[in-house]
Formats: sequence, C-alpha cells, structure tokens
Amino acid sequence: MKWELLIPLLFILFIGIPHGASDILIARRRFKNSWLKILFFIIGYLFVAIIFTTAWFFYPTLCLGIFLFISGLHFGLLDTIKMPTSSLKLIQAFIYGLTPIIIPIVFHTREVNEIFKLLLFDDNNEIALQIQHFFLVWLLGLIVFFVKYPESSQRQLLEIIALASLLITMPPLWGFAFYFCFVHSIRHFLNLRKELNNLERFDVIALFMTSIATIALVALAGFLLEGNGIEEGLLKVTFIGLAALTVPHMLLVDLYPRIRLQALKRATNRFF
Repeated sequence: MKWELLIPLLFILFIGIPHGASDILIARRRFKNSWLKILFFIIGYLFVAIIFTTAWFFYPTLCLGIFLFISGLHFGLLDTIKMPTSSLKLIQAFIYGLTPIIIPIVFHTREVNEIFKLLLFDDNNEIALQIQHFFLVWLLGLIVFFVKYPESSQRQLLEIIALASLLITMPPLWGFAFYFCFVHSIRHFLNLRKELNNLERFDVIALFMTSIATIALVALAGFLLEGNGIEEGLLKVTFIGLAALTVPHMLLVDLYPRIRLQALKRATNRFF
C-alpha cells in the first residue's frame, strides 16, 4: 500500500471535501428556508457536478485545464477577500490563487505529471511541462501587484512566500493537502461562520450527514475503480470528484453573491 499517496488523500477526503458540504447550509440561509428552492438548488448542484464528471471522461485535458483555472480563481478570491477592491481585483485574486497550483508543478514537475497522467488516463501526456510556462507570468504578476499595492499586498506576499516554501519542500500531494485542508478549508469555515452567524442543531446534523455521504461515495468509487491499486483509484475519484464539485461550489460561494450584490445595487440606483 502506497501510504505517501493514501494519507494525504485521506486528509483531503476527511477535512478538505467536507468544507464543500457546507454549501447546503449557505443555500438554506440564502433561500430563506424555502424547501422548494433548496430542492431545486440540490438538483441543479448535482446536475452541474454530473455533467462535469461526464465531460471529464470525454475531454479530460480540457476539464483538467478548467479545474485548475477555476480552482486558482476560487482560492484567490477567498485569499484576497479582505484586500481593498481594485479594478484589477480578479486578476490579483487569480495570481494569489495560483500559488498552490503553479509551485508544485514547477518544482515537482515529474511527480505532478505522474498524477496528471492518472487523471487524464494517458501515460504519454506531458501537460505539467506545458503549464510550467505560466510560472514567469505568475511571478511577473505577483511583482507588479506588490509594487502597485505595497501596503495591502505585504501580508499576502509573506503568506505566499511561506506557502511556496512549504510547497517546494513537501511532496506535491502532501503540499496540496496541507493548503487545501489547513489553509483554504479553515479560511472557508471561518467566513462561513460569519455569514451564518450561528449554527443550529439542524445545520450541524446536515453538515455531518452530507460530509459522510460525500466521503462514502468517493471511497466506494475508489474501490470500484481500483485498477492498479486502491491508492490510484482513490486519487482519480478524489480529484475528478473534487473538480466536479468545485464548479457548483464556486458558482454558489463566489459568483452568486457578486451577481446578487450587483442586482441590489442596480435596484437601489433605480429607486433613488
């Protein structure tokens, strides 16, 4: 058994993925406990996830690219949430969010490429080598934003340096598990706590049951797709499943609040 693969995957399963299970709590608050709206939300959420999973098996390289892109944007929007709004905030967030993605690819290219080969069902794919070329773009963007916004970027720069140092020294899967579980997920839960104000008993039960169901489904699929070993099967299911859940998760957490805020602003402007 390859423990160097299995242990970080278990961290992602038991700590990382449950942070997405909290989406049902966000939906319950935003839809004012309207069970019909919540039902449509669940159906739509699962529909998007199923469509993306299906597309992965037909267009794996495209879907991997989409997954990396939206993950970088999603990570960055959460990492820069307290920073002053600027005209280039989206690009700024994307640069910060790419850190846990681009650093392992550049400094652990061979290991990351082996993971990508499993996810793409292609032993000859060298996509990690191609993604390396974005490192200079990422580095240049980071320098530009630090020069343009030195005060607001200082904390983020120190965080990026610390995170990059860990990602360089740790094996890629361990590095991603550390960031995803102990930086991104914890940050998400802290923001969730502010948004929900307080958790009711129903919320705790719903979060627990949703997390257990998600973990169980991923574990079951990993066993069914064992192939060359349970670790490889679990790796495929974990990351493809994570990609499928990231799309609706980002729509709810990042896109919906911004659309709603813009709609409220337009309505307010028309009123006054």
